[in-house]
Amino acid sequence: MRIHRNLAVALIATGGYLAGAFLLKMVERAGHLPPDTAARALQVFNGLALAVYGNFLPKSLGNIRNPAHALCMQSVLRVSGWAMTLGGLGFAITSLAPLPFEVPIAVLGSAMAYVLGYSVWAFMGPKGGSPQPRP
Repeated sequence: MRIHRNLAVALIATGGYLAGAFLLKMVERAGHLPPDTAARALQVFNGLALAVYGNFLPKSLGNIRNPAHALCMQSVLRVSGWAMTLGGLGFAITSLAPLPFEVPIAVLGSAMAYVLGYSVWAFMGPKGGSPQPRP
């Protein structure tokens, strides 16, 4: 049995993520890290993982037969990639600062709201699913 390359990368990344979380918890329980530091370190890692995922979003366009829908989808994926990358980095940076947890969540939530708004605008836009070409 042969494992697809994307599945193998996903499984390795998941294993690394879980191992890092368990390691942080073990170090915290041993008394080497305060509880707040371990939680913030995991939040930073989550933000960086979202930023990496956002970087891969524009490259994930599948087979779409309608050229207008393909252009629309590529536009949405590009904007989503930028927003998720910046939102993930913002989440990681604000998690490092001694701020309440609501601040990183607000940063990430604003990126998600922007993606949702742009997606609705692009698919329900002026030409019914095909964004205006840029000059």
